[in-house]
Amino acid sequence: MVKIVIFGLALRDVVEDPEVEITLEKATTLRQLLEDYPDHFQGLMPFLQSNELMLTLNQKISTLESFVKNGDIVKITHQGSDHSTDGARWHNP
Repeated sequence: MVKIVIFGLALRDVVEDPEVEITLEKATTLRQLLEDYPDHFQGLMPFLQSNELMLTLNQKISTLESFVKNGDIVKITHQGSDHSTDGARWHNP
């Protein structure tokens, strides 16, 4: 199972459940995962198309072309068009 957690008010307002677990038959890209489950992620598509999503895969910043498999944890955060973050602040000490 892949666990997907969605952060930020802008994204949580457009999805029914901010935490979803999906069992995959085989590894797939993050982009394909989001597109293959429109019941869960349809509301994220405008953000995806305008490049406003920040994705992490197992605590590492990732791209839509990163491969995801059962056992992985995906976190999705809104990164607005002004490049400010809605759901998290990323910084190095």
